[in-house]
Amino acid sequence: MWTQILSFYDYKFLLLLQVLAVVGIPLVLWHYFNLRKAFPLAIIQIFVGILLGGSIFGVIAPDAFKYLFGLSDPGNAKLGITVNAGVTALAQVAVVLFVFLAGCEADRNVVQNAAGMILKIGVTGVFTPWVLGSIAAFVIAGYYANITGSQVLGTRGDILYAIAFGLCMAVTALPVLVIVLRELGFNSRPIGSVALGVGGVDDGLLWLSLAIILPLAPAGIATTSLFNVVSLYAFLFAIGGGILAILIILYAVNPLLERLIAQNSPERMLMSMVVLAIFGVGALTELTGLHAVFGAFFVGLLIPEKLRHMAQDRFDVPVSLLLLPFFFLATGLKTKFEFGNPELWYVFGIAMVVCVTGKFVGVTLPTYWSGQSLAFSITLGTLMQCKGLMEIVVVTLLYERGVFGQSTFTALILVALVSTAITVPLSNLARWYFGEAATQTREEEKVDVSVPMAPDLPKAEQAGKVVDPSTKVEGVSLDFGNAIGKVAVTSPDVVIGRHKDDAIRVNDVRVSRGHARLKQLADGIYELTNLTATRSEPNPITVNGVQQDRAILKNGDSVSLNGVNFKFRTA
Repeated sequence: MWTQILSFYDYKFLLLLQVLAVVGIPLVLWHYFNLRKAFPLAIIQIFVGILLGGSIFGVIAPDAFKYLFGLSDPGNAKLGITVNAGVTALAQVAVVLFVFLAGCEADRNVVQNAAGMILKIGVTGVFTPWVLGSIAAFVIAGYYANITGSQVLGTRGDILYAIAFGLCMAVTALPVLVIVLRELGFNSRPIGSVALGVGGVDDGLLWLSLAIILPLAPAGIATTSLFNVVSLYAFLFAIGGGILAILIILYAVNPLLERLIAQNSPERMLMSMVVLAIFGVGALTELTGLHAVFGAFFVGLLIPEKLRHMAQDRFDVPVSLLLLPFFFLATGLKTKFEFGNPELWYVFGIAMVVCVTGKFVGVTLPTYWSGQSLAFSITLGTLMQCKGLMEIVVVTLLYERGVFGQSTFTALILVALVSTAITVPLSNLARWYFGEAATQTREEEKVDVSVPMAPDLPKAEQAGKVVDPSTKVEGVSLDFGNAIGKVAVTSPDVVIGRHKDDAIRVNDVRVSRGHARLKQLADGIYELTNLTATRSEPNPITVNGVQQDRAILKNGDSVSLNGVNFKFRTA
């Protein structure tokens, strides 16, 4: 029977088998083997993608591996299409859409909004491991010639390799960090706010630095730009392409989208235009030698706020559950575990020591010097080890551009897995040893609550207003305590969230954009709905200590939006 199956070659059939494998296996392991308590789903997806590669699945079941991923489709042999051509195509779409979503989630005013302590920790948390990693990489590049990719800038290829290697040591995966904080229960503690703020600063520095490094990569200049020589002009051309992409978004794409929003265009029209912008601007940045992901990131970062939120809600689940597993599979197919290769393990060992030590020191010391307890500082240092998916994306981009060789690529994929896997155990160990001090800051947290004015609504139809805690409110109010005040709710249907277009804005990193909806069902009856419940990374709401996605509120109920608390009051 197996012989008959393995003799049946059909491109569509094999692609469907690949979907079953890359989507189904991680879900089964994560859910039915109870791994969700220890690891985020993304880590299991990465692990399965590597398992399905030639180094493991190809060794255990070579015939099955060759059937699924290694043979040409006879029907398309003349075209040179292989059975994993679909994997490669889906992987490229996945990474472009993932980076677009990262742009949607990014805080456009991250540096401006970051408190002094958070900004200091974020900067040192990036540059300490970056410098240490660059020094270590420059030294080992002199011993092992094959760990670097194609040389660039003449004899200075080792310098580019070292700088890129150091950057990989500095990565913190913000999307995975959100999940880790929730699994640990830190999302409702002060350390959750600080960790997410520091992660946001790290994220901004990462993409800015990568935008400068990638145009210097040989493959980026030699094969994907209009130039065929490595030169300063090619570098400037790539950077210019990025600037042109930003200008096109601001002065062509955004006015069109704003016009469509003003005309109440249907959602499918708006999302279609966003998709065209993602791949159109991505094609421009790819052509000029930057990379398609930067065009996608710029679109996610700069399009109107309403569409950023809408796109996240529509693309989040299909990208994270269906498309990204193909990116991990493509990574696994490129990864080669040559267990007898000393270069691989030498690079892996050096990278693990540098990334763990550099990140820990770069985060812990400035936190402690900012006046926080040693317990809090150490716990924050362990949390920032989380590299996850972001590291995989960065390493893959640098490998495809010829900066990294095969041994470095495989070693850094392992580093991403191991560093993320140790984050939860180390953080739990810190909490066990230090107790409550591990998650508490030395000063009271400040939550900024406001009710932004909606210019298109008359004053009587505004969502409400922030009043003094002692003010007597007729009707419904949300009491955030003496340090913040009350919000007198005047609209029967309001959205509570972190972003500026939410009717009641709670500007705290623990709160999601469009986090909850408070709606009047009848006279005196209000329903609170968790709007994040259907997203791939839901953010909890608790009412009187019980986590709920939908609840009818009564006077005096205690509500928590992922640790930001208020009392629901009715007159």
